[in-house]
Order: sequence, then structure tokens, then C-alpha cells
Amino acid sequence: MAGARVVARAMKRDWRLDWAFPALGRAPTTLPWRVVHLVGRDAPPVRRATEQFLQSQFGKIFPASSEEQRQLWARAHLNMLAAEMLDASALHRLGQPGGPGIALTGWEHVRVLQERGQGFILVLNHYDRLLTAVIALGRRGVRLNILTMPVLENPHLGESQRAFLMRKIASITAITGGQWRVSSEPLRPVHEGLRRGQAWVILADAWSPDFARMRDHPFLGGYLRLPTGIERLAQSTGAPLLHGCTRSLAPDKLTVEVEAISGTPQAAIDTIVSRLERDVRERPWAWWHWGLWDQMWRTATCEGEKCPI
Repeated sequence: MAGARVVARAMKRDWRLDWAFPALGRAPTTLPWRVVHLVGRDAPPVRRATEQFLQSQFGKIFPASSEEQRQLWARAHLNMLAAEMLDASALHRLGQPGGPGIALTGWEHVRVLQERGQGFILVLNHYDRLLTAVIALGRRGVRLNILTMPVLENPHLGESQRAFLMRKIASITAITGGQWRVSSEPLRPVHEGLRRGQAWVILADAWSPDFARMRDHPFLGGYLRLPTGIERLAQSTGAPLLHGCTRSLAPDKLTVEVEAISGTPQAAIDTIVSRLERDVRERPWAWWHWGLWDQMWRTATCEGEKCPI
């Protein structure tokens, strides 16, 4: 009976995803981005519970922080997620007149690889409004392909969530001109595409307990356990890694930094995770994965990719 109620809740339509965010995304000027926090990603009771959870997590992970600081971080986190939902509903407006402005640095790293006809992997993390990096490069004419975890087959997504994500993916690929694949599909086209000079976007901190091959990275006084797929893909294809990071300076003002990461694929991923740790220490509210913290993070490391979490 309890399971049936969970399924029923998951299948309920979400008026925010179905109506509110798309409507705001059509409104003129950047005012929607400045007021979207009033709508919020979740219903008020869920938002209050999430704020309390986040404050508790921040207190454990950043014990030197004040109660006031933890409250501000929790609210900033939820406001950021609401802004990202609006971004996803109006991707065609990012970096365009009447939409949030994007300042891009590090374009030269992409240009050099394109001039060589060399494929590369743009590595992102679930940090701040991460889609901005993809859109910023797409606006410069970079054809970006995207590899994500499954969406249609994900049993934890409700009908509105699934439809929202599919609209988001369609909007991204319309701007970047690339293709979308999921990790449950054969990855041979990704390997072949990188060898032919394609660019692929992959999230380093995508996480599932079902991932078979993971390893530990020093992170906030312990170890963050992440999949090894990117480094194995880079090792197989010889594709270099670029790291993209978005920082929101205001709801309608964004910066994107693209960095070329040197070294072996494993060392490059270590560097990218260390960048994430630095950014999370600086702006804890901007990381998405606090709800997965107890599954992803551990106090001690163990050897080998298949060490149980």
C-alpha cells in the first residue's frame, strides 16, 4: 500500500514543471530569473523540509559555519535550483538579448582543438547552473554531443519530470546541433565519435549505486567515490579533457570558465574533482548532490575500482 502511494505521488502532474516554468520562460526581459525563487522548485512543505535537511548537512560538513550562514546557503541552494529549472525551460534565451548574460573565458582551449579537428570531452559537475557552459559553447558554433544517465527508463521520475527532462534535452541539442545518448546504450558511437573529432559532454559526478567501476577522490576531509567511465573513455580514445564550470553572479548574470586539463586521464579527473572540492568549499550552496552525500562520501578510502561503497 505504501509503495502504491509513492508511485501515485511520482506519477502526479507537477504544475511548476508543466506550466509555471514554461510560462515564465516566455515572459520578456530577465525579470523571470529575478522572481523565479518565489515560485520555487518544490511545494512549500517540501522546500521547508529540504532547507532543514541542508542546514543539518552543512552543519556536519562545515562545523565552523554559523547558523545564519547555513540558513543562507540552504536558501541559496534552492533558489539556484529554481533558476536552473527556468534556464531549462528557456535555454534559447540564455546568452541572448533579453535573457541572462553569459561571460565566457577559456574559449581558446576549445578553438585550438577544433582547428586540429581533435575530439574532446567537456567534463562538467553538478555545480551551479551547469547547462550554461554547454549553451555558451553552442552559441560559438561548437557541435556538442551529450551523454547522460537514462531518463525514459528511470523509475524514480514522475511523468512531469520525465517530460520536462526530454524537453530540456531537445532544447539543448537544438542549440548545440549534437546528439544525445544515455549510458545504458552501447557506447561504441561515443568512442568512434571522439576518434573522428566529435566533442562530448559528460558529468564527472553523475552517480548511481549501480555503477560497477568507481574509485575514491579526496574530498572535504574524506573521499568522494565516483565512476571511472570518463577516464576510461579518454584512455581508450586519446581524447583530451576540458573542464567547464559555471558561476552565477546574479540570477541574470553568469560566467563560464573552460580549462584545459593536462596529464593522464586519471590525473586529469583527479584535478577536476579537486577543482570541484575547491568550488564547493567556496560556495557550498552551488553543489547539487547534498542529498546523495551519505552514499557518495566516506571517511576512509579503500583500494580498487570495485571496492563496495
